[in-house]
Amino acid sequence: MKKTFIRNESFKLLFFCTLLFFAYTSLAGQEKTSSNADLTEFDFGVQELETNYVGFPTLVTEQTRNQYEALKARCRQQVDKQERKPWEALGELYAWFGDFHLRVGIYSQPYMRKVPTYEEMKEYNPSKTFRKVTDHTFLIRFPSCMGDDPTLEWVHQSIDAYLASGCENLIIDIRGNGGGTDDIFNPYEKLLYDRKGYVDGVEIRNTPAHIAEMAEIELDWLQQVVETMKKSQDEFVAMTPRQVELVYDTIFPLPHQAALIIDGQVASAGEQMVLNLRSCSQRTTIYGQDNTKGCLDYSNCRGVNLPQSGITLYIPMTRSCRLPDNGVDQTGIAPDVCIPLPLPETLTDNVDEWTRWVAKELEKKPNSF
Repeated sequence: MKKTFIRNESFKLLFFCTLLFFAYTSLAGQEKTSSNADLTEFDFGVQELETNYVGFPTLVTEQTRNQYEALKARCRQQVDKQERKPWEALGELYAWFGDFHLRVGIYSQPYMRKVPTYEEMKEYNPSKTFRKVTDHTFLIRFPSCMGDDPTLEWVHQSIDAYLASGCENLIIDIRGNGGGTDDIFNPYEKLLYDRKGYVDGVEIRNTPAHIAEMAEIELDWLQQVVETMKKSQDEFVAMTPRQVELVYDTIFPLPHQAALIIDGQVASAGEQMVLNLRSCSQRTTIYGQDNTKGCLDYSNCRGVNLPQSGITLYIPMTRSCRLPDNGVDQTGIAPDVCIPLPLPETLTDNVDEWTRWVAKELEKKPNSF
């Protein structure tokens, strides 16, 4: 059995530190010292961006460089004049790239493109659950791939419960799934697999910082990549084949029909799940209204702290081989079928209106197996 690539093995714990400033004094020397420290902080963030961000060589082109340089100069000037804190200015600069993985703590978010938040719903809090919808259709709601809630053990429990239910059809609802690690959704992929599939591989930007980061991960295949990076003069090094096979030893007879429900909060590993199932599961149909978030082309973040404030920069190290022609970050991934209903009032661990509608649609379909 071949497995998909691992994208988030080295993702570090996230934390934010508050930088404390002393009370204002009129001493010009102290003001200058503060300004110099802030500029050092800003320049550190720019250096990380330009030297290590995997998307920088792709997104800063002959056509866009002047725009980028103008924004960088404006942000630096504002820091120099003490009109903005360096992390706030870096937040805007990082957001210019339109990559949700690339960010400066929480300070890039205000400048990013807007995505649906579903605030108009009475309650939007997708929560894990598995249960029968009807005598023929079973629901598994799976709102995170982080591995803590739900856990991998819970994923296997949900599959066991489905197989024991006697239901022919399965709905996997990943609304709100902002990602994590592919390992968490792989058991669902294995259950729904019914044909050999292919997904795009990844390559890593070859920098000393990335070599050091990868060298800490005790996986044989990654250590082989590290050795290749050390020997190569190329700016990008393949971490996987350009096309990665999705193939398993077994095709399970159930479910006969399957649905994957998505929304505009599905991102990263959640989006990878959509692409994988679209490729390797003919019996699975993608349902929803909004496209997914669009947060997948650049991934595998390295966390590094700003030297003064301790605020964490998240720098994607790898890019998808589907670039530059078939990226998903600008548009997200569209559903196969648009659900023709208003948003449900509530989405928690309940069986909502969308789920009931999808169940009826699955039960209309002929048996695929």
